[in-house]
Amino acid sequence: MGGVSAAVLTMVGFGIGMGLRGLASAALASVMVLFFYSVGQLVMLKFADAGARLLLSVAMASYTGRVVVLGLVLLLFARFSDRLPVIPLVVFLSTIAVVVGWLVVEVIVFSRLRIDAYDTPQDADAPEHESVQ
Repeated sequence: MGGVSAAVLTMVGFGIGMGLRGLASAALASVMVLFFYSVGQLVMLKFADAGARLLLSVAMASYTGRVVVLGLVLLLFARFSDRLPVIPLVVFLSTIAVVVGWLVVEVIVFSRLRIDAYDTPQDADAPEHESVQ
């Protein structure tokens, strides 16, 4: 929600301030950031109940795939920059704004979660470990 809100604000702001090129640059940055975070979030939700090793493998594969896709998108824009003019400063500022918007809302939501932390009855009745002397 925070990333989408920041994306809309940056596109409107840079669209008004810098015209169509500003809007296109902000839209490019916003789509890239939202893609990166959304795919990561979806993958983590899909494998949330998996074991630690599988979860690490999936997270690393997902991250590598997302970085490769974003690298290819940036390579295409760099290669065809004469046909697809973007403003690097707008891309940079929009990227920062969307990332910060996403993270601020994520921190707010996570801080309001009520997750119980307690010992299960099995753990409470377990014998104490002997100390080594």
